Amino acid sequence: IMATPSTEESYNNAVAALLSPVHQATTPAAIQAAAARRINTLHDMHTYLHRLGLNLNDKSNATPPSDGNNNDGHHVPSLIVHVTGTKGKGSTLALCESILRNAHGLNTGMFTSPHLVSIRERIRINGVPVSKKVFARVYWTVRRGLEQFQDGGDAQTTTAGNHSIVKGDAALPPPPVLPGYFRMLTLMALYTFCHHQNPKIDAILLEVGMGGRYDATNVFEPHPLAKTPSSSCPSQKRLLVRGVTLIDYDHIRVLGSTLKQIAWEKGGIFVHNKLENIGMGDGGYDIFLTDNASTKDQNKHESNHQEENDEVQSSPIVYASGNNTPEVLSVFDQIASINDCHLQVVHDSSLESFPDIGLQGDHQRSNAALALALCRYAMEKYHRLQSTSSLSHEKLQDALAKTFWPGRCHTVPFPCQTSDNTTDSHGLELSMNLRCDGAHTPISINACIEWFRKVSTASTAPSSASKRVHRVLVFNCSHERNPLPLLFSLYQSNLFDSIYFCRADFERPSAVPKRLEDGWAKDPLGNIEHVKGGEIAVTLESMCGALSTTSHLNPSSLCASTWQETLANVWKVFDMYQRLTNMHFLQPSVEVTTGLNVKDALTAIQKEVVSMTNNHVGDITIATDAKRVLIEVCVTGSLYMVGSALDAAGWEEGEAPGDIC
Repeated sequence: IMATPSTEESYNNAVAALLSPVHQATTPAAIQAAAARRINTLHDMHTYLHRLGLNLNDKSNATPPSDGNNNDGHHVPSLIVHVTGTKGKGSTLALCESILRNAHGLNTGMFTSPHLVSIRERIRINGVPVSKKVFARVYWTVRRGLEQFQDGGDAQTTTAGNHSIVKGDAALPPPPVLPGYFRMLTLMALYTFCHHQNPKIDAILLEVGMGGRYDATNVFEPHPLAKTPSSSCPSQKRLLVRGVTLIDYDHIRVLGSTLKQIAWEKGGIFVHNKLENIGMGDGGYDIFLTDNASTKDQNKHESNHQEENDEVQSSPIVYASGNNTPEVLSVFDQIASINDCHLQVVHDSSLESFPDIGLQGDHQRSNAALALALCRYAMEKYHRLQSTSSLSHEKLQDALAKTFWPGRCHTVPFPCQTSDNTTDSHGLELSMNLRCDGAHTPISINACIEWFRKVSTASTAPSSASKRVHRVLVFNCSHERNPLPLLFSLYQSNLFDSIYFCRADFERPSAVPKRLEDGWAKDPLGNIEHVKGGEIAVTLESMCGALSTTSHLNPSSLCASTWQETLANVWKVFDMYQRLTNMHFLQPSVEVTTGLNVKDALTAIQKEVVSMTNNHVGDITIATDAKRVLIEVCVTGSLYMVGSALDAAGWEEGEAPGDIC
């Protein structure tokens, strides 16, 4: 895995290495070996950080912006914002970043995942991706630093603060010399933020990659707060602010199949003394249930949300979105209590005086409410900076309104490629909007549907009666995720005139077969109108059973040679069942296309619309003077799909100034 001395330390070579077996587990055996180390992630990360000289939790290394660098040439910013959740964690962090930068004047370093078009998007300085020069320099500096430890001599102990910590499970071999993809990118981000100059970073914002408890970003320790902080006497050397967005079903193979299990994983960012309390010896979720069975209090989070006494003020506060279920909040409350924290629940009503939050979609308001609460707490406790309460309402509103987060309720115009670029030979004028949202859970896909319904309907507002609209779905999701509830919601929306199941330009390596799992077919999908009146609950299995007398269908027979063909087969079953059971369903079947990448699909969509219009197919030419057709394309199901669409549209961001010391 060693790079030779002659290897050009370029940006392109850095990206190629990150996507190669040097950092990617690409075989089933390698993937299994990487998975076996997940619970040991924090110990492995501290080994790597120690090798790089990044002592993140040594209080003497936390330097306020004006205090200069420490002895080994880097400074650890004094404010850390750490956010996890299933939906909205990236959006919440982007809102926090805008508040801290635009309202408070801080220089920010933000780490998020995944990227959409360029890998540099994961590491941002003041909201903008780092330059290719900085990305390359950091990659090769970190890599060369780690490659000095080929013998793994320090793999079993390291220093965290003033304590020597035994490195996880002795039964595991030492960590690989070079970490896996996400761990490497996390190390690169932390190295960048601690070494960046012009500007020097004041605040680090970290988005959890998966879960939280065993995530590579979960490396900062909370430091105790004094009861009466003041600007003249700092209450702590570093402030760690933690929040959790909405919890939904995602990554259930890894995080668990219930919301409470997932919440336990996410709530791991609330833990203190992490190297001692998280790892092979923490007992897992089952031990947590046993130890805390007698301390459950379903209503504690509501009363604590309203309390503001001295005891609460002296304890670190951790935050969670009030849109979570009571059982999820109860888990968070128990974890917070065990770790001497106070859970504060944030409700959307706290945002009522801020009408414009910059991000489209009604669901973003809960993310904005959480972001505002996190920043208020941060700035009240963070020494040398004024309290948020002293800022004008207008300044906060301006910061929220300036927030931009790509790939989430994100609209990009797409140039139509017809004979004269906008008009075909029959005088038809085409225009296309890509409505991109990386929704990939049942809750988020419904939010995406409502957003798309709103924006694609608004685009037909009476600018011209002759404009026609053609709505298209471009979809794909990970084969490790149950696609059925996502597809069922999209089907029931009745929004789309044509469907394209496409492959993304990039996807994570996976050892999981690309097929429908047996259990998915038994999961309830929702209700559907029945020919005999009323609604009945359905599953994919029950649909196939009802259709089997004529079509000989069963769930396993839907699995095809490609994942996209499998998704198309599921969609067709939904449509066949709807027509079988509901005589009032008179909408024509829509065309379903598979086998294309996103770029080719966008070209095919234009040709399809021209053909339909010239041949008077469907509703698209009801108006005889309909010379203008607007194509509204909903790209969803995966951020990888959104990235492929943005890349096809030629969308890209700029580069942040600065360098590393």
